[in-house]
Amino acid sequence: MKIKTLIIILFVLTISKIKAQDIITKKNGEKLKVIIKKVEKNNIKYVNFDDPNGVLFTIDKVLISEVKFAYGEKLEVKNPEEDPFYFTEDKINNIMFNFSAFANNTLGLAYEKSIKLGHSIMGEIKVYGLGIKQENEKSRNGIGLDFYYRLKTQSLFNKGEYRPNHILSGSYFSPIVGFSTGELYYKKHTITEKTSHTLVHFGIQYGNQWIIQRKVSVDASFGFHYYIGNTKGNDNEQPIKLGNMLGEENKLFSFNLRVGFLVGKKTYIKKSEKGELKK
Repeated sequence: MKIKTLIIILFVLTISKIKAQDIITKKNGEKLKVIIKKVEKNNIKYVNFDDPNGVLFTIDKVLISEVKFAYGEKLEVKNPEEDPFYFTEDKINNIMFNFSAFANNTLGLAYEKSIKLGHSIMGEIKVYGLGIKQENEKSRNGIGLDFYYRLKTQSLFNKGEYRPNHILSGSYFSPIVGFSTGELYYKKHTITEKTSHTLVHFGIQYGNQWIIQRKVSVDASFGFHYYIGNTKGNDNEQPIKLGNMLGEENKLFSFNLRVGFLVGKKTYIKKSEKGELKK
């Protein structure tokens, strides 16, 4: 009788011990039997279930797919790209200078604004004739306006940490539409030639943007475009030059290298929500 009672007691203690463990399931399928000590914004602190007085470990939430507590409740771990709270300290406005355009005698200034997670809009103004002149180029004048809608194509956060790099960082595809008008005067032998254009173009670009210290942006992209409109000139072999774009026969290729500075604060999180976050 005593043996039977002892077995029952040991069985109950074993079941209680099993039920008392928390389970962390990692994204690679590994299950950790732990005792969770603290759940923080970006990570979870725990000790191993078999060594409750041992080392206190920390795991980034980005590595976790599910947390099940001993009392049966589950912790929902959100994808950072879908949770705006991870970007509350990010500036969402980006003012950029286009070095590729400047190298082709064009002043290019762009303004980008994040409108929601993974999406941003951008406009760029190009003033022809304000930059580094090309060989045989005498002068040029005109203006161009381009409009972009940027769609992020990959995760916005590093593998080694939970908080994303920045809301504006990462690779992207960008549909683009633009307008351009201008004149170009250049030397051909001893004669001054002239070409002019007034056109609309549309296309797509692929690029990547890096954010440094949440203050400086470095953006590189290339794209293909199609244009319609009027082009006139004495030399049919002279390509269309739109600062950061070059082409002929209704086709354009673009390359951009922009450096910018981030300004402003994230505005599409409600102030009441920010207050809850601080708590």
